[in-house]
Amino acid sequence: MSGAISLIKRYFPYEEFRRYQREIAENIYNALASGRIALIEAPTGVGKTASALAASLAYSEEVGAKVLFLVRTKNEAQAPIRELRRLRDRGVDVDYVVIRNRPDMCCMVSTRKLPYEEFLEECKFLRSSGECPYYVNVGKVDINSVMYQVMEGADNVTGYVSSLCSFGVCPYEISKDYLSRARVGIMTYYYVFSINKPETMSIDIKNSVLIIDEAHNLPDAISSLNTVSLPLTSVLASIVEVRKLIDDDELKSRALKILRGLQTYMVRLGKVLEEETMVSMELGDILQFFEDFQAITEAYYEIIRRKRSAGVPIPYTPLSRVLEFHKAILNKVSGFGVFLAREEQGVSLVYKCVDPSIVSGSVLNEGGGVVLMSGTLPPREYITSMLGINRGVVEYRVSFRDYISPSNYEVFIYDGVTTRYLERDEEEYAKIAGMLSRIYQAYPLDKAILSIFPSYAVLKAVRKYLNPNVKYIMELGSTSVDDLIKDLRRDRRKLIMAVAGGKLVEGVEYRLGTENMLGLVIIVGVPYPEPNDYLDEVMEILAARLSDRRLAWELTYQWPAIVRVKQAVGRAFRSEGDRALVILMDRRFRENRLAKVFEDYFGKYAIVSEDELINKLMVFTPR
Repeated sequence: MSGAISLIKRYFPYEEFRRYQREIAENIYNALASGRIALIEAPTGVGKTASALAASLAYSEEVGAKVLFLVRTKNEAQAPIRELRRLRDRGVDVDYVVIRNRPDMCCMVSTRKLPYEEFLEECKFLRSSGECPYYVNVGKVDINSVMYQVMEGADNVTGYVSSLCSFGVCPYEISKDYLSRARVGIMTYYYVFSINKPETMSIDIKNSVLIIDEAHNLPDAISSLNTVSLPLTSVLASIVEVRKLIDDDELKSRALKILRGLQTYMVRLGKVLEEETMVSMELGDILQFFEDFQAITEAYYEIIRRKRSAGVPIPYTPLSRVLEFHKAILNKVSGFGVFLAREEQGVSLVYKCVDPSIVSGSVLNEGGGVVLMSGTLPPREYITSMLGINRGVVEYRVSFRDYISPSNYEVFIYDGVTTRYLERDEEEYAKIAGMLSRIYQAYPLDKAILSIFPSYAVLKAVRKYLNPNVKYIMELGSTSVDDLIKDLRRDRRKLIMAVAGGKLVEGVEYRLGTENMLGLVIIVGVPYPEPNDYLDEVMEILAARLSDRRLAWELTYQWPAIVRVKQAVGRAFRSEGDRALVILMDRRFRENRLAKVFEDYFGKYAIVSEDELINKLMVFTPR
């Protein structure tokens, strides 16, 4: 092991290991060398990324493998770029590429703002016609020289993409080409765990070490990546286009019959199932509308032809969504289901992966090496069952209270409110808002308050009752993390209203230099996933594999809520010197099954009244 440690140190981007970093690296290296999967849990700030990269690069040098650092979001890609940059500053050059989806890496501002499907059509057209100068230039530059200069200067994803654009080349294409030469590929889960998707990448899994960051998200991410949806809005838009652009009366009639049938079916079921978020459907009930599907295919090509002949720059039609959905359900395989989903945007038919293991099993069991790491890794049984892992594992976990001194935090349960579904009403929302307003006004520090809600619906319902003097930032689809951080730098005295598991919670650094801008985290309600047919099917799969229905229920419903709470709390503790308060605002946190989990996690908590809580806020100050 001494030789391995020497090699690990060579790839470690710092002079010395911090607490737990050496142990993490050693456990990862041992797992890789023995053909097992490494399960690593440690709070943010411990330095998992540096340790994982050092151990994986050391092992990959010995066996000639590539390291693929897989992330879910752009924010999560910043850490490996930062550590590789520091390693480079120490004189150890490790070539890497960053690969995100094409729109995120496009230099043409007007094009990348298009909806995803339309962007892909436009991008394909510009490449094939030679009208994208960035694509054309990829074959004209010295790729090694360009990439070297980019790696010398870039310290985040935005900088990486901007640098390549400044060289006049397509960041996506040149990164894709350079992947075969790079030692490290930093990319999203998509390129390894999606099937039958329009963007693909040639990756040799058997000769790669996969570092999967924020691995608590992986089962849900795989399910989402392999979901095909047909929104009612797309059906309605297709009806408009068929009426307008199809001259052949017979073809128009055939296509409209299918589309109107789908419209009527989705509207009718949407009204019947108003209280359900996702309901399982019989495949035969859906397929009946596609008996004459050739009509949709013919209508699609006729509309594209008409648009091209009219000079429409992007000949896209929403009928492509109908075609894609039909193709998916026609080839339905085990582990997938068809559902009717109710979302904020309306009703959709959804072809969804219920069993992530049918996608992840072959990848994780056949990969040259695998590291699954997170600050909030679920229990081993959940990981191995959901992901279909049948090879050995090495497990190393650092608990929250092992890393953060108990003197640096206080945890309070306020049981005067709840977001329990059956008890939600306007009075309860007003009580929650009143409590948040009082906390905001009493909190004495010049720091931001992060409040986490179980859903957008609850967040919006509470917001309307907030005291007008509360300055808040509300998470929306358009909310930019970069803009949020800039806003907080100007004025930290804000209440951030975010959704559990959302983009303001996962992988976000609320830091100004070495200082954490958060001083208080409030969990408003227990963020249980809302029960639906999809989760019930997931639970049945787990129950069959574990032969324990109670454990299957806990893993399906309780552990996702626990992980979301831990993720939210972790925003306030990004280093072992951070100091903050945590408020669990729901009487259900007193229930035995949750109370025990959080007592074990934090080591302490106190149940307080409203006045006691306000008094506690006043006396808890930074050292």
